[in-house]
Amino acid sequence: MHLRSLPLLALSLGLAACPGNESATDGTDTETAGPTTNEPATDPGTETDGTETAAPTTTEDEPTAGTTGEPGGDLNPHTLGDHASQACKDAMTGAAAFLAATADADAAAATAAYGDALKIYVQTIDTGNMRDDDSAITAALMQNDAPGAALAEGHLYTALMFQLRANLSAVETGAEDKYAAWDEAHCVWDGGLRLLATRAQEEGWKTEGDPIVADIDAAFAAGHDGISGDAPATAIDDWRIPPQKQIIEKTLFRAAHRDIIGKAIAAADAADATQAARALGVFGIVRDRLEGRNTPGIAVIEGMLTGDPAMINGTVVAFEMDKAFAKRTRNYADQAFGEGLGIPPSYKGAVEGRTYAKLIVAGMSSAMLNTDAYLADWEDYAELVRTGEDDAAAMEISQRIIDTTCMYQTLLGIAACTGSDDET
Repeated sequence: MHLRSLPLLALSLGLAACPGNESATDGTDTETAGPTTNEPATDPGTETDGTETAAPTTTEDEPTAGTTGEPGGDLNPHTLGDHASQACKDAMTGAAAFLAATADADAAAATAAYGDALKIYVQTIDTGNMRDDDSAITAALMQNDAPGAALAEGHLYTALMFQLRANLSAVETGAEDKYAAWDEAHCVWDGGLRLLATRAQEEGWKTEGDPIVADIDAAFAAGHDGISGDAPATAIDDWRIPPQKQIIEKTLFRAAHRDIIGKAIAAADAADATQAARALGVFGIVRDRLEGRNTPGIAVIEGMLTGDPAMINGTVVAFEMDKAFAKRTRNYADQAFGEGLGIPPSYKGAVEGRTYAKLIVAGMSSAMLNTDAYLADWEDYAELVRTGEDDAAAMEISQRIIDTTCMYQTLLGIAACTGSDDET
């Protein structure tokens, strides 16, 4: 797709959005879950269901316990990570060698590193998720070239992301040993996905100053503090676990979003098939986020990333993802009023919307929208939803959030502002 084929509005926004790619020719929500620790999952979990900003937000301590989410201290007698399975620990040792090899685009070394512990762990994840990431990794490595190694890397990241989501969902929805489920998610974060988030934070599109890694680390620690009891009767603080789950997941989506766009721009600038393959592999992490919101955009992105890398346009990749994420953000801008303020489910949704907002502000800032005010409104809205003390103020801020989110949807070419409708 050539730049001249884009609408004038998209062209002006796109040139601002991707300064490194001007010459180029031109992801009700349902979480997909995988196994809890090493057992197949039976509850998929639900999503009741950023980035360069002019002034990136820093990690905050989320309200945790009490009737209105007031901080309640550490309820957990254990150390974060202690209850992760040995299978995960062994697999992450293999993942370190595998990801070091794929970072060097060394297919032979990556093939050697994709040994028993890591391969078996991916196969276990596949069983729980009804996926086939093991075969996808193996097929990519069999290309025996740099793009194949890069693609295999993305398939591993995708498998680990599904494992993380599955275990976090299990903590919220009924795992008997919530310590083990939370720590299993932390295991794949610390041993694998952390590398992706770090790369996105350091090299991704518009990520200067964005505390992606710190946000995830803080959320894992805060959520861990909200688990108590003894298996098989472990319990969670409903003010703490569900919001922290959303912060972890959606911040990882933010990392993937930034990495995909950054690699797409790099691929176009250098006509580099390896960078395109990296972007394509990581797209697996957010692909299901586009389903039902911008389903046609999936084919657009995958077609571009599998074609001539010189013809990739990072602007188009960003636009197609942001169409879906702007809709998801809009979904939470007023959801709390239907549920009622001052209760954990409403607060969870407000935090989820706030975290999605941190994803789309990169594109919004390129469109010259006031992202400082937008994020400040999300912070205030989440706090008002938590306390439930001022419905009128919450409604006023909610309307401002809706207006700005809808303005961005218009800039993206969405016909009618929505939180749920698919593109056609």
